[in-house]
Amino acid sequence: DSTLKNTSRFYLVDFFDDETAKSILVSEGLSDEDAQYAVDWIGGIPWMIEELLEGDLMETIQELFKQAKSKIVESTRKRKDLKDILRRVLEGENLYYDDEAIDMVKELVDKEILFMDPINGEVRFQTKLDERAAREMLEME
Repeated sequence: DSTLKNTSRFYLVDFFDDETAKSILVSEGLSDEDAQYAVDWIGGIPWMIEELLEGDLMETIQELFKQAKSKIVESTRKRKDLKDILRRVLEGENLYYDDEAIDMVKELVDKEILFMDPINGEVRFQTKLDERAAREMLEME
């Protein structure tokens, strides 16, 4: 019986940190203020940075936010328990080791709403937009 368990390493490939993302946006011609606004909304997600640079800043951010919100609403429409998972993550609860919640967490990970970090043993939102969209949706209830 042979497995690949000990034949590879896990490396976290994450988005740019906020400082790097802002630096990129400024170097591409955005003002400090606009770059900070963009980073506050989208963080350092490379493909979103590219979208911002190719279009109108405010329109692009609003469109990306609308898409994130739609994804979350659609994913939780018939599953109140998934909304509870989002609420718990927003409240700062770490669900990585919660055996009762892990299947629902994995479902939200599959839908690219949450992210599970096995190196640090934590669960967080995939993007800042997902976090904002979940917060807005849950505040409206």
